[in-house]
Amino acid sequence: MDWHLVMYFLNTFLVIYGYGLRGGAFQTAKLLRTGLVVVSLLGILFAQGQIKYIFNQQKNWALYGFIGLNILVLPFSVDVFRSFERLSAWIPFLIYTNYFVVYLFKHYSKEEAKIKLLQIFSLAYFYPVAMMLFTGVAFQSTNVYGQYVGVYKANVIGWACTLFIVSSFDLYANSPMKKWAQYLFFFIAFLTLWGIVLTGSRSSYAGLALSSAVLIARNRKISIYLKAAALTCILAFAYYIVMSPDSVINLRSKYAGIRRQRGEIRFQLAQKAFEVFTNDPGVLLTGFGFDNFKAGLEVYADVHTDLASHNSYLEILFSGGLLSFLFFLIFYAINAFWVYVRYDSPYFVFLPSLMIIPYFESNLNAGQFLFFPWMTVLFYYIHVRSLQIPVHEMSLNNTQKREA
Repeated sequence: MDWHLVMYFLNTFLVIYGYGLRGGAFQTAKLLRTGLVVVSLLGILFAQGQIKYIFNQQKNWALYGFIGLNILVLPFSVDVFRSFERLSAWIPFLIYTNYFVVYLFKHYSKEEAKIKLLQIFSLAYFYPVAMMLFTGVAFQSTNVYGQYVGVYKANVIGWACTLFIVSSFDLYANSPMKKWAQYLFFFIAFLTLWGIVLTGSRSSYAGLALSSAVLIARNRKISIYLKAAALTCILAFAYYIVMSPDSVINLRSKYAGIRRQRGEIRFQLAQKAFEVFTNDPGVLLTGFGFDNFKAGLEVYADVHTDLASHNSYLEILFSGGLLSFLFFLIFYAINAFWVYVRYDSPYFVFLPSLMIIPYFESNLNAGQFLFFPWMTVLFYYIHVRSLQIPVHEMSLNNTQKREA
């Protein structure tokens, strides 16, 4: 039992659980979440137990560089006090996420650390999946697009189902699993895939499509027969989505004309933000301030909206400006993609889904649904190429040097 892994699981699960709460219960969960992450961070820093690996932490500059760039533009925020408040709430979560990855690399091999993370994600995000199964959605043919499934909106269920499937599949492919567990996984995965079809979550469709493409084209752990079965299953669901008059895609197409007339609101808001940047390059450099997208549009473009940017990558640009965005894009997103494609894509399929869903929904703030898996995986790929030496080997080398 590693209590630091338990604490990380609880931090992740509290975000998932809190997504289904409203009003006072949500605020209470928010306070509990903040307190838990502070305790978890202090535990990571001061109670690490017996360290098994000497790990080079030289890549911590990526954490502090990203934080520093957001602090640097704080005085230029549209609402300085709101930005300061939101940054103060965000920074402990970001620091904890980074140092949890560092902790993993001090106590587990790099492959073991990845498996531990996938186990936590699979278990934590099974909660919304279980709610979908319990409510019977996976056993019906009527789509639930735009509806609530238990306490969660359908798109949230789609994200949870996607992350559960890709993380659990990677566990199946890369860690020992008993036969009964394998059969249970494939049964639940089939129901979960059908649930994703019924939710109509475009980001989930895109994430699963990219992960499936990696599975078919790159994966070396799975037999050709299992690849063929997975491809057949995916194509069958895709055929239903496209051809069935009752599918979510065809339901959405009925309203396509209306959406074209009104325009895609989120696209229009992003377009307004880019117009502000074009007209005032100074704002492009500083952004609107952390979590100030709506306030920035109101001040600079006289646009009043209750909608957020719904794009994690653009949220970084709108919040912290061009330098912060380029820093994150290069050292976090592109770095993760490059390392994954080069080293992990022949064995794991989880990353495409974790990178594409945040493109359709903001997960930058600590209370948002995929914050922990998204940011943790990014930090994992930042640190994974740093030097890691088993302590016993270091001790053996020192002994041999003294004897010599």
